[in-house]
Amino acid sequence: MMQIIHPQTGEYLWRCPECGETIRLSSQAAVCLAEQAGRCQGCRAKATFQRRPGLIGFFLDFWARADAWPQSDS
Repeated sequence: MMQIIHPQTGEYLWRCPECGETIRLSSQAAVCLAEQAGRCQGCRAKATFQRRPGLIGFFLDFWARADAWPQSDS
């Protein structure tokens, strides 16, 4: 896949094939991991919540403590 780099930030831009959201990633390695996963963090979390709704609180707590929320709205 062609790597697109944001001209102002130098971040790599990757489009999630599931939700279509453009995600900013810090390195080519992060792009490779996203491509291997096949969808963005938000889409992966959504799929997990659908299978195991009881994990929502765990994820919310983790993201709040890390101050690192998924970039997609899915």
